[in-house]
Amino acid sequence: MSDKPASLGALLQVEIPRLYAFAYHMTGSRDDARGHVRQLVKAVKVRYESKVMGADNPSDTILGLLAQQMEESLGRRSEFTFDGLDNVLRSDITRPIDLASGVGGLGNDPTKVHVMLWELKRTCLTATLCCLPPGVRVSFVLTDLFGYSPAEAAGLLDIKESAYRVRLTRARKRIEDYLAPRCVHVDNQNPCNCTGRLIIAMDANFVKEPPHHNDIPHEAHDGEGPRRDMGSLYRGLPQVKLTNEELNGLVNT
Repeated sequence: MSDKPASLGALLQVEIPRLYAFAYHMTGSRDDARGHVRQLVKAVKVRYESKVMGADNPSDTILGLLAQQMEESLGRRSEFTFDGLDNVLRSDITRPIDLASGVGGLGNDPTKVHVMLWELKRTCLTATLCCLPPGVRVSFVLTDLFGYSPAEAAGLLDIKESAYRVRLTRARKRIEDYLAPRCVHVDNQNPCNCTGRLIIAMDANFVKEPPHHNDIPHEAHDGEGPRRDMGSLYRGLPQVKLTNEELNGLVNT
């Protein structure tokens, strides 16, 4: 941020959307993301306001607090497993989308198909990220999604840069090892594609219609073609967004 905000409320109004996006990448759940941000806002108001507002960069300071809070609260737990994802999405043959049949909860609505394909892509790739232990996961989110250098990100987490680099290397390798032979968004010759897996994912309740469509792009979910770089692939996902009501509720927590 180029100018310091005049008050904590002003800072929160600007930063909460980014904090929410960070928490979503760390949990794969909109509800859990809001919960972590709400917990952070309460902690900042009670204990850390002077630390945040007195920092040279309040934006980085409050993100660092959230990252440390989430790493501690999530512990060593992974929300998903790679085997579990395979069992949900890839244990069955592909099922084509047939709007005329009315099967699968899509009705006869191409717009809903567009929304659900984007939501499946975002859900699946975020779930893949959430297979990593939280301490490893946070390194990929901070550097490959949020653009912090290893030195900067290590500072946010208050750990040694060498330790952070080990985490980051491990995160990148595990994500690439899993997606490279499977996902069509990495290689268009791979077997798993969103169109063929959407009905399976919906039947398994793995993907649900999002609460709003404010963060669904107009472009097709596969319009940009494959991306072999994992950071680029994830940065191409649409950022989850709060409604104005949700944002104001978190600011005023």
